[in-house]
Amino acid sequence: MIENYSFENTSFFKESNILGEMKILFLHYAFKSDGVTRCVLNNINGLKELSENISFVLAGNCFASSIPSDIEKRHIDWNSQDIVSQIHEIAKDADIIVVENPSVGILPQATLAFKEYAEKNKDKKIIYRVHDLIDDRPHLFENFKKTFDNFDDIYPVSSNVSFLTLTSFDKARLIKKGLNNVEVLPNSIVVSDLDINREKSFGLRTLFEKKGIVKPGEKILAYPVRIEKRKNMEEAMLLTKILNEGGENYRLVITLPFGEDYKKELEILADKHKIPCSIGKASEYISFDKKDEFTIADFYAASDLVISTSVREGFGFVFVEPWLAGTSIIGRAIPSVTEDFQTNGIDLSYLYGNDIFPCSDDPKERMKKIDEILSDPDKLNKISEILDIKSRISKAVSLINQNKEAIKKHYNHMNIAKQFLENIKS
Repeated sequence: MIENYSFENTSFFKESNILGEMKILFLHYAFKSDGVTRCVLNNINGLKELSENISFVLAGNCFASSIPSDIEKRHIDWNSQDIVSQIHEIAKDADIIVVENPSVGILPQATLAFKEYAEKNKDKKIIYRVHDLIDDRPHLFENFKKTFDNFDDIYPVSSNVSFLTLTSFDKARLIKKGLNNVEVLPNSIVVSDLDINREKSFGLRTLFEKKGIVKPGEKILAYPVRIEKRKNMEEAMLLTKILNEGGENYRLVITLPFGEDYKKELEILADKHKIPCSIGKASEYISFDKKDEFTIADFYAASDLVISTSVREGFGFVFVEPWLAGTSIIGRAIPSVTEDFQTNGIDLSYLYGNDIFPCSDDPKERMKKIDEILSDPDKLNKISEILDIKSRISKAVSLINQNKEAIKKHYNHMNIAKQFLENIKS
């Protein structure tokens, strides 16, 4: 263990010369503008501050514009007949290889190549970082089973391979699969990236009004995610309706376009039940790149509340980031994710769960249920009483300062970078 380290004293590593020259290669299907890329970039930011002796390489495909130009990028053709040879070539000079999200099941041929490479190259220290599990992605099962007989075959069994998960829940799942050397390393937050700039947040609000994303006088209920069925956005619409029926004036603002079919379903639901919402337009004006005019931090600060009704997340940035911008979050808890936050002092006890409002795993059933509730005033009133959203909002707002301090302590990018290095050295 590395002792005598504190968030304020980042010079310890440099002065103690504890780190020699090191090259870390992050291997991933595609470094798009998503949670995996943010996880990697936040790690790199922290590691750079801890040591000048570490260099970084991103290897894969589709590199987001937000990736700094001084980070080396190496291309892999995932359609190649010999992915293993490509990995071997690009990783020759790497001391550590971090395979990002190998278990999600998007490209089975890449998953197989990762495993073969890891088991053949025992001189390389390889870390499998599990963000998501194929076990949770039924829409990918059919394609995945063309390559693997079962979900547990994808993990290499080799002394040079260790595993990181984002949550305690997924750590327990990997151990149950028979894997050893599994540790939890949560995603990190660059706290300064979420500092409040009232002038910028006001400017973004003004721009949203100009572009017709919100109307003057409306409150912003932000859902800062891609349009995916697992995000259960119809339930967010239900909460928007309940709030507005109770005298509020919220507009649900869903940031990122993605699934066109699901987007159309949501637009039909919103039109049918007169729910003010803006779907997939806000992302045109905000980004994760600090060089751009408006960032996600400005969006959080410009919003009156953030909402999440998702039924599944790998880590759950949305439960953490808004507090740092002074905005609280309401909605549905995901025990597999939110219990870790609770353990680390982020009070999310006011979020409701399946014990209060049961939610199906089937997206079609969820949409049907919400439509039925919205179509029946008696059912809507009953759900409104059960959820008691206004009381939950009051509790959430009272927790802003407490939760902000807990996040700074447990999830700042410097402390997570330190834990990352400890894992490498172990």
